[in-house]
Amino acid sequence: MKLKSPKTLLIAILVIAFFGSLYGHKFRAVSRNYSDFHCFYTTGKRALNHENLYIIHDKETAEFRYAPIYAVFMGGLALLKEGDADTLWFILNYLLLIGAFIYLRKIIAPNGMTPKAAFWFYLLTVLSLIRIIFHNFNSGQSNILMLASIIFGLYHISKKRILLGSLIFALSIMIKYTPLVFIPYFLFRRKFKTAFFITAAVAFYLFLPSLIVGFETNSMYLKNLLPFFTQSTILEQDTILTGKNQSLLSMVYRSFTDCLVLYPDAPKMLLQNLGLTDAYKKLLFMVMAGLLYLAAIYKPRRKHLHQDNLMYNNIDYSILLVCVVLFNLNAWAHNFILFALPYGALIFYLIKTGFQDKFVLFAWVVSFVVNGFMTRSILGNNLSYTIYFYSPYTIAALLLFAALLKLKFSKNIIEEAKNES
Repeated sequence: MKLKSPKTLLIAILVIAFFGSLYGHKFRAVSRNYSDFHCFYTTGKRALNHENLYIIHDKETAEFRYAPIYAVFMGGLALLKEGDADTLWFILNYLLLIGAFIYLRKIIAPNGMTPKAAFWFYLLTVLSLIRIIFHNFNSGQSNILMLASIIFGLYHISKKRILLGSLIFALSIMIKYTPLVFIPYFLFRRKFKTAFFITAAVAFYLFLPSLIVGFETNSMYLKNLLPFFTQSTILEQDTILTGKNQSLLSMVYRSFTDCLVLYPDAPKMLLQNLGLTDAYKKLLFMVMAGLLYLAAIYKPRRKHLHQDNLMYNNIDYSILLVCVVLFNLNAWAHNFILFALPYGALIFYLIKTGFQDKFVLFAWVVSFVVNGFMTRSILGNNLSYTIYFYSPYTIAALLLFAALLKLKFSKNIIEEAKNES
């Protein structure tokens, strides 16, 4: 049958990709005990039974660190058999990812793109994240839901639907805490209404489960959640030092630590002989995080720029999303799917400028190589294990941050902003 249009071809590709990836996922799901989804499913069952959700060193739930409303939502899936719930979760994530990419283009290019530009935009953005996308599908993680909440929320905020956008965006904070970095940014940009609505939505979602599990049970959840981040394994040495953790904190700690103490096959770190104490490592991390965040929220002093300028907002949002990932104390590889907006912004810029900006192109290529090719299947178990201790994802993210910061002060972007204004 002859395909009539590119849209028909795209739908056909999406359908084939869906069934192929679903088959691959289900083929391995049972042997992996449904991976991370098992944690959500188990927690959902506990929410249905009004049991405690936050148990330190609980292997069954991998120390559930999400807000109670997320567990209550998973309680709906827990009404099904785990295999059926896993399939439904996969389908939901697939649809959310498609929606996120559609609205990603609407955020970055609100006036539309030519068919050719749209083709390259989608192709290069998806390829930049393809392995991380499949990693999220296979593990049953929550990052696609988080990405969709951020993208949908920012889209509606950009369209002046502040309340709706804030309600959607706040859902991402219920999944992981790091999108909170957007609230001070909105305050600094004098978007007080947006900051207020997001904060109010967070408070609303924290107490919403009371309508389902009761006020007493929800109060128990909130009481147990607050100290959970300081008492759970999130700050234990083996969690911070493992090569799987690509957070900014882990990069700092591993660089100055003899990791052989906990990981016998770990490589020697270049700065481990300096003997830096944990207090200085934490201080260094806080200084680096503070500088990154100040660079993210800094507003260029340009007369023609106003607080609703879409071009600058997209770059700022992209920079903040890099912070969202790096500031996550447990930044496993699947978290980097949140780079969809940063990649989209860089790729759109490269397409419009004919890929002439060598530094931005270099940053994107390095990040693309790290995301796509630093796998056990390509490098082998030993080499990939060793490389991860040197924080390749973190370094690539910092390079991406620098490229976005360059765009923030680029003359090309300033001219684009003038035309938009």
